[in-house]
Amino acid sequence: MSDNPIDNNQTAENIHKINYSGSTSELMPIVLKNLFFTIITFGIYRFWAKTNLRKYYWNKTKLDDEIFIYTGTGGELFLGAVIVFFLFVIPFTILFGYVSAAYPTIAPFLPIVLYPFFIFMIGVAIYRAQVYRMSRTYWRGIRGAQTPGSMAYGWLSIKYAILYFLTLGLIAPYAICKMWNFMFDNKRFGSGSFKSDAKSKPLFKVWLMTYVAMIVIVGGIGSMLVDAFVSQNIPMIITGYLIIFVAMSVVLAWFQTAMYNTLISSVTFEGAKLNFEMDVMKYILFSLKNTLILIFTLGLGAPFVMQRWVRLFCEELSIHGQIDFSNISQSPEQGPEFGEGLVEAFDIG
Repeated sequence: MSDNPIDNNQTAENIHKINYSGSTSELMPIVLKNLFFTIITFGIYRFWAKTNLRKYYWNKTKLDDEIFIYTGTGGELFLGAVIVFFLFVIPFTILFGYVSAAYPTIAPFLPIVLYPFFIFMIGVAIYRAQVYRMSRTYWRGIRGAQTPGSMAYGWLSIKYAILYFLTLGLIAPYAICKMWNFMFDNKRFGSGSFKSDAKSKPLFKVWLMTYVAMIVIVGGIGSMLVDAFVSQNIPMIITGYLIIFVAMSVVLAWFQTAMYNTLISSVTFEGAKLNFEMDVMKYILFSLKNTLILIFTLGLGAPFVMQRWVRLFCEELSIHGQIDFSNISQSPEQGPEFGEGLVEAFDIG
């Protein structure tokens, strides 16, 4: 591979569109194959199943009519999970078992003591997953990269988790923007760099109104649920929970829409700016339909829901500005030799 594989002596158009061309009919055989082999291997095939889906999603996504390519393998994900199993899962299982047997009075408090460590490791897991996925992503021969920073991201996770707890969640927009900026400031595509300057101020107003609305919903419906539990009115209990679920989903969707619009539109790449404009009502109805798909398929429709999300985000996303591809050379970062085992351990991706 040459040092400058996408040198075409041309400058990109001012507006670059990302398109997704996947379909349910094409995805169905992959999903059925994944389901079959996952069942007969008692879940071990899930690493290859995840890889099959990623390759499909990536290959069906185009930027300026050029597809993305995913080169990760199921074996790499499996190896990462095995390493994490022996380094973390077994030792912590032994630790919890020993403390429960030797010190039963303090055993219930052990998860609380270890909570900061788990928050730290979740942050590390999220970041390292990006390191792996970016290193396995190619476009026109150029490899993506997430530069080293997993430990720093882990410490940021602890810092903002503490602040979130102390402020009862009010600091959420600030924490979200800071974490997002750190992640994207360390992303590369070839020799080109991403930058993010997401500001939390525009989100605070939406978050405060969302915060108050959630309190009103929980308080109002909660009092009804108390009466329903006292009288053992099962239909009323079920209705109350459904109302809370729907109302909270709608309110949170309002904030999530503003969050995605703000975060994604804050990103630039070599002078070109990402633009993302999602309509609130569209997002709410879209999320509702996805939820119904998951419910009526007992979760088996998850790959199709993911495809719907990918298509929606591609439709709403555009890149504005000129990128001189002739100045972008191959990324020096090779990426890890194994996959995102920590993400599997914490079941977060």
